Amino acid sequence: MDLNNSNINLILNKYINFTNKLCLDNNYDNNIRHLLYIIIPAFIIRYGINNEKTILDCFLHTKINISYTENKQITAYFYRTIHKNDNNYFTKKSVVLNEYKTASMTGLLDNIIHEFNHAVNSVNNEIKVNDKKIMLRTGLCYFIYDINNINNFEDKTKDLLLEEVINTKQTADIINIINSFSAYEIENEEFNNILYSLKHEIGSDFYKSNAYALGSYITDELINNKTFIPTIENLRFKGLVDDIPSWFDNVTGHDGSYFELIKTLYEIEKLEQKYRKAKLFKNAKLNVIRDKIKSVMGIIKDFDNKCIFK
Repeated sequence: MDLNNSNINLILNKYINFTNKLCLDNNYDNNIRHLLYIIIPAFIIRYGINNEKTILDCFLHTKINISYTENKQITAYFYRTIHKNDNNYFTKKSVVLNEYKTASMTGLLDNIIHEFNHAVNSVNNEIKVNDKKIMLRTGLCYFIYDINNINNFEDKTKDLLLEEVINTKQTADIINIINSFSAYEIENEEFNNILYSLKHEIGSDFYKSNAYALGSYITDELINNKTFIPTIENLRFKGLVDDIPSWFDNVTGHDGSYFELIKTLYEIEKLEQKYRKAKLFKNAKLNVIRDKIKSVMGIIKDFDNKCIFK
């Protein structure tokens, strides 16, 4: 969606009543309401007006819950519970915010957008069920539960790091859309005050998150590939993630290359966590990580070389 001085106010004003009712119904405070004024239009701009209903429904059915628990590592997370009605399974969704009073506006904005972006990309084809398992899709990744005990979380698939890297990139895209609003003549003074504060924090440069820094560095060439990122974003949004392995392997010409990619990324993340905690043999652990990074970059280079459009 192209923005200009003729349409920017129409877009921002269009969702005021929706946001006011959402906040009133859920008893959100003014800090959350002010951020949602700009977050919701930015999501519509990012995903297109044809996906407006999906976006709005997601904000309606994913409640923001404030935990008032201080956690320096985790400011927010996307949370779901599984429920059963007759033979049908459904979820109740929330974005949980820990104590955020000391957070910067940019930090709070990043966390809310990041978690809602997981939610938006999990709407379609959210649940898979077989005789033994219930699988909840979060973007690329599935969280696996025991069908005989739906509260019993068992495991998650190894796509999680790639999911987080892509979600982090999209979060930055949405924040940069919001930051761009200040370049236009905004009529609403309340919006101008929010945008002024945000601009003061971010500056004139593009916003880039520091989250998942190693994974983002390793996959940078892949994430910037003009064949990979639009295709995987489209399949992820539509919930057609089971098609990704065969599509990726068809490009590389090697069966199992996608699963090898996500498996090795998963191993790197686990090894990095151990490396940060280790007090002995750190160089040996670092060498193992480096070897696995080379392996991932080799798969990515192979994909990139085989793409006609990159």
